[in-house]
Amino acid sequence: MREYLYEPLEADEIRLLELQAGAADSELHGDIHTFRLPEDEEPVNSHEILLTREGGVNVPNAPRYSALSYTWGKDLSLRHAIKVLQNGRLCQLGIKPNLYDALQRLRADIPQNESAMFWVDAIAINQGDIPEKNTQIQKMAMIYNRADSVSVWLGREDSDSGRAIEFIERLLRLEDFDPLTQDPGTPAEWAALHNLMQRPWFNRRWIVQEISLARNATLFCGGQSVTWPDFSAATALFVARHRDLRHLFQSSKDFHNHPNYLGEVEALGAKSLVDITTNLFRKSDDGVVLERLLSLEALISTLTLFEAGSAHDTIYAVLWLAHDAEPHSRESAAMSMGPLVRTPTQSPEIEPDQSQFESQFAAASQRPYGDVVNSPRAMSPAPSQDDYFKQRPSDRSPTTRRDTFLKPPIKRPTGSKPARSASDISKMMAETHFPGVQPHSIMVDYNADIYDVFKQFLDFAMSRSRSLDIICHPWAPEPPYGARALPSWIPQLSSAPFEKKPGQNAYGRVRADSLVGTPGLGARNYNASGKTKIYPEKGFIRDRTLVVTGFPLDVIQVKKSPAVEGIIPSGWLDLVGWTGSPDPLPDRLWRTLVGDRGPGGQKYPPAYYPLACKWVFEQRSRRGNINTNELLTFGKCPSIATEFLRRVQAVVWDRMLVLTQGRKGSKQLLALVPPEAEEGDLICILYGCSVPVVLRRHRKRKAEDDSTGSRMAARTESSLSSTADRAEQSARPHISLSRATSDALGSDADATEPPTPASSLFVRPQAPDTAFASTGVRKVLFPNQAEQELHRLPVSLDSQHQYTFIGEAYVHGMMAGEGFKHQKDHGNKLRAFHIV
Repeated sequence: MREYLYEPLEADEIRLLELQAGAADSELHGDIHTFRLPEDEEPVNSHEILLTREGGVNVPNAPRYSALSYTWGKDLSLRHAIKVLQNGRLCQLGIKPNLYDALQRLRADIPQNESAMFWVDAIAINQGDIPEKNTQIQKMAMIYNRADSVSVWLGREDSDSGRAIEFIERLLRLEDFDPLTQDPGTPAEWAALHNLMQRPWFNRRWIVQEISLARNATLFCGGQSVTWPDFSAATALFVARHRDLRHLFQSSKDFHNHPNYLGEVEALGAKSLVDITTNLFRKSDDGVVLERLLSLEALISTLTLFEAGSAHDTIYAVLWLAHDAEPHSRESAAMSMGPLVRTPTQSPEIEPDQSQFESQFAAASQRPYGDVVNSPRAMSPAPSQDDYFKQRPSDRSPTTRRDTFLKPPIKRPTGSKPARSASDISKMMAETHFPGVQPHSIMVDYNADIYDVFKQFLDFAMSRSRSLDIICHPWAPEPPYGARALPSWIPQLSSAPFEKKPGQNAYGRVRADSLVGTPGLGARNYNASGKTKIYPEKGFIRDRTLVVTGFPLDVIQVKKSPAVEGIIPSGWLDLVGWTGSPDPLPDRLWRTLVGDRGPGGQKYPPAYYPLACKWVFEQRSRRGNINTNELLTFGKCPSIATEFLRRVQAVVWDRMLVLTQGRKGSKQLLALVPPEAEEGDLICILYGCSVPVVLRRHRKRKAEDDSTGSRMAARTESSLSSTADRAEQSARPHISLSRATSDALGSDADATEPPTPASSLFVRPQAPDTAFASTGVRKVLFPNQAEQELHRLPVSLDSQHQYTFIGEAYVHGMMAGEGFKHQKDHGNKLRAFHIV
């Protein structure tokens, strides 16, 4: 039997599988149809549009259908097939085992002698056609949002999946919930639900889009099913009380009396999926997306638990979820098959009172009509009258409308851009009226080098946020085997806080949480660089080098062992000179251990943390170490000490405590740094980064230094202003250092020699926020507003050195902008860092 051969699609077309009913063990049969699913409209009031291709072939609008969400599975062989008709001949299309199981299960719900329409990625997209794949990726969000329902296939039934789904029904009876958390006979049910939440589907990156855009969704596992709202509620309840279940597992021989059998439930993909889908969109009552709430940078930083089959999908799988980005491909404009005729399938309705619209849309009504267009995306019907009146008056302004209210089809003006969805029309109009907030097109190209994909994202994200925080948050997967290593300023998921440990069915902490938190979700945790923004504003990524501006605070002089597995070494106390009671607890010790923040990292620590810290240190082992995990798991911790220890783990896990060298007249700084840091590394403040960072300096090779320097000099010279040219050289602070300190702080040629106008940029100092610990800081930063407007600091973007990014750092007393006072008091010079 011959294989099914895919035919080309137009840009606004999709394929649907019409799955035929059949007996449980019989072969799969169906038909593959091509339908029109335009990007810029939804059929309203049954006003269907047919596209007629050259040759008289009609392409109807897509009928009602369901979309399938599943994983391809570990077995990627095409051991199964579905029989389909093509041009009157029976063909076969190879499919993978997990998809075969999913279609068998869905077919069981189709009445005999009937069929049902499904969108299935492995069937609807020609996976061997990269241009088609690039184009269809752009339509994924629309496909799932317009589907009547989304069917989620979790996989075949196992020994406890049925028990888990039945247990969900019990959890949702709130009067029974609290007793279930105390019932010694329920550990098996809780463990079954925990196992269900770890099905591979919950870790797949594409599912975030597929489930969050669904108007209705049902999860299928073997022969059983549960609706997505019920599963979400049960998951939220489980996560909210999972710590209360420790005593149940500790008392259960079936689970080896292990109180931490469930591990870090917060790290489960199911928990993250429930959280993120609640906050991604604002939807109408019928599930239509009205507004996207998160930026692309926030999404990439948040969805680190979700895996992508391709490194490219780290970015591509979430593009349509962001309010500031959207997918685009080079193939979109090229996928046209000649002239198309748009034919309404019924006469347009006459408006009851057209006069009230004439004054508002007079200009639009003068546009020429046209039936023959050059692209299926060039024209769209106007929104219905009901849709019109649902819009705000400001949305109906003639200056912000993209389409007229007239029913006959019209040709869109040259250069206009279709919206992502007609249901998103109010946002579309706002974006038209305010061009600065239009979503940025990210090119989808699966043939592109992975570094180029990541570079495109970072250039967009940092240019938009004017922040460097994304370089501190692990988000990038390991590059494919044999590919070139990523630069140090692209943080990889190997530094993520949690992972599933070998031989265990639970997640555990392996690293501390990121100090910068999640960009775009609430206020920043810290403000070490104040109001400064990334500088230079443009062109900061050059080849594989990130060029940023900042100044060194100090050099790491003494380091202690890292807190491996959350064990605080006894040597840490030596750095602060505390031997324990009866000496008073050093304030900088307990504040450093919790990053000077309370639970979650966004509030100041409560006043009882010093008391909790003192209690914890009284529990030290004979060797003086503090095993935070042991205290939490097997110790009888007071609730306040438990809260304190969880915050300590989030801050110190696998980090090192260090002291800096100190400079003339300055105190040594106490800091937490990555375990990879070494003595002699720089701790720096970078413009636009909310936390200090650790950099390691290397001297450039001569050939590279000459070529890079000449390129930067040429670029810089063209951007110098006449004011900068006249700036007095005496305005630069004079630095006098010992030889050792000056070497460590980088007093090289680019730092000590006066920069020439041809290789210098004069940067206006940007003051941090005013919320500091002392009035002295504010006096330094705001001596005279008028002088501040006139004063400029010279910064050369040339450098004889390169730097490796080691990671973020907590520096006690330098997290709220105090580094700028330190810079002025001790002559730390502003400079450019070339990070590779």
